[in-house]
Amino acid sequence: MSTLTDLLQDGSELRTAYHASEPLVLRDAVALDGPPHISDILALIDGSLLRRPYFSVLQDGMAPSDSELLATRTVAGTRVDGFIDSAAVGRQLANGATLKLNQVEDWHPFLRDVNDALNAVFPAESKAFLFYTPAGKRGMLPHRDGSRVIAIQLEGAKEWHLYDTPPESAANAGLDVDTSKEQIVVLEPGDLLYLPHGTGHAATAIDRTSLHVTFTLTEPSPSALVQAYIDEWIASGRPARAGRDATSPLTRAAALLADLKDFGSGVDSAALVDRALATARLRDGSR
Repeated sequence: MSTLTDLLQDGSELRTAYHASEPLVLRDAVALDGPPHISDILALIDGSLLRRPYFSVLQDGMAPSDSELLATRTVAGTRVDGFIDSAAVGRQLANGATLKLNQVEDWHPFLRDVNDALNAVFPAESKAFLFYTPAGKRGMLPHRDGSRVIAIQLEGAKEWHLYDTPPESAANAGLDVDTSKEQIVVLEPGDLLYLPHGTGHAATAIDRTSLHVTFTLTEPSPSALVQAYIDEWIASGRPARAGRDATSPLTRAAALLADLKDFGSGVDSAALVDRALATARLRDGSR
């Protein structure tokens, strides 16, 4: 088996699939030395140090209220809200709920390194999530993500129901999934599943508790690219010069619009994407 970094080499199946429109399954593809185990997740719960926004609890798309999940703790003499209530979450999991760990790249060194590798290879912002799901249960209803998805099974097995990808799927996530046609894929430990942007899916743990990691690869939205363009324009110093001789707000606006249009002829598209991605990664704390 390979590391995920090995699977990101030029010409690899995963690199090629990124620009394709069909899901990809790689069997027994990823070595599991380094990612968390179920025992690590249980220790995190028992340690009571998990805090929002780093975890959520879901069952068939429904989330319990905060009062059913959270506790207040005293930290350095100050009462702090938002910590996990270990006993309460344990009861939720015993009743079939899924524990979703968010922004895992912020606190797990190995998955942070993998996340950094994905950021270095793909023109997208990568984020990592862990899903702990009891046997026979699912955390979410059929849905589509506003991103491409790489899922790696770490422990247990999970049955994925894949649905058609719309020709022009919206950038945002949603539940508007056509479930009339489906493809079923079962992932075992070490298996990798790649989903193109907008592919509808739902996943159920089958015969035992399942743990898998998902990396979402979100490309810059049109609004993010426009903002990056404006940021480039402002950084160039041209706005101050363009409006310098204006005699009224209207003439200043006209001069700025004309200069903004003219500026585009010299903007490099790849640099614009890089700026948008750098802004997104800085905002979300990615490296």
